[in-house]
Order: sequence, then structure tokens, then C-alpha cells
Amino acid sequence: MFAWFKLFFLVIIAAPCMGLAQQHFSPKEESLKLFNKYKPVIERKNEAIVDTPDVITGDINSDGREDCIVSFVMTSKSGGNAQIGHGSAIYLNTGINMKVVGVFPEFNFCYYLDHIHDQIIWGKEYECAPPYNKIIRNRKFTYVKGQIKEEH
Repeated sequence: MFAWFKLFFLVIIAAPCMGLAQQHFSPKEESLKLFNKYKPVIERKNEAIVDTPDVITGDINSDGREDCIVSFVMTSKSGGNAQIGHGSAIYLNTGINMKVVGVFPEFNFCYYLDHIHDQIIWGKEYECAPPYNKIIRNRKFTYVKGQIKEEH
């Protein structure tokens, strides 16, 4: 009887701890959580509304960990579908959490980021006019020594 009680007690105490130890770290979810904390600052600084962000994942710094780039567009607070700005925040995976390390620089063209493959960040340049769906060409970027570089 005492052995059953010990076993029962062990299961009651150990089961919640095992669940905590098995929690999954999601780079995408962690990056979005960090971005959403900062989103009100972006909106205040730009007097705009940040639309639902897009996240692409992949290893951008050759460390074998899944990094994230959170991209967003801003629209006017007064309405309409005109984009008044855009940006992309870069989050590196430290192995235990995500760390924001910078943003994409301004380019003289409109683009969105599509995917990451073999440390190459693939984007598509599009016409900077509504309905924002005419693709002009593909673009490639790399993350080198803390900076985004366009590949030609």
C-alpha cells in the first residue's frame, strides 16, 4: 500500500515538471512575440497602422539555427489601401531565445521577402503602386557581419 502511495505521489509531482521540460521553443512564435511588443512604437513613430506581419524562417548566419525575419507594411490611419511604409526586423536564434539584431536597410525599390535558403534571403521586387501585385524581378540578400547586403 505504501509503495502505491509513493508511486502515486511521484506521478502527481513529476508529471507537471516533465511537461515544463518538454515545452517546444518556436523561433517563429518567439520572434512574433518580440515584434508585437514593439509594434505600438512603430505605429506611434510613423503615425500609421502596422498590418499583420509576415515571418520567414531559415538560417541566415550559418550557425545551423532557424533565424527569422518579420516583415510588415504600414497603412494610413485614415484608411485606404496605400502603403505608406514597410520594414523587416531581423531576429537571430541564440539557441535559447530570439534576439533582434537589426532591420533591413532602405532600398530604392519596393519588395517583399519570400524565403530563406542556404543563407540567401530571397525577395521579390514589385511595382510600388496599388494593387501592389506586379512582380518586376527576384532579388537576393545576405546577412554578413551584422549587415544586409544585396547580391547581384
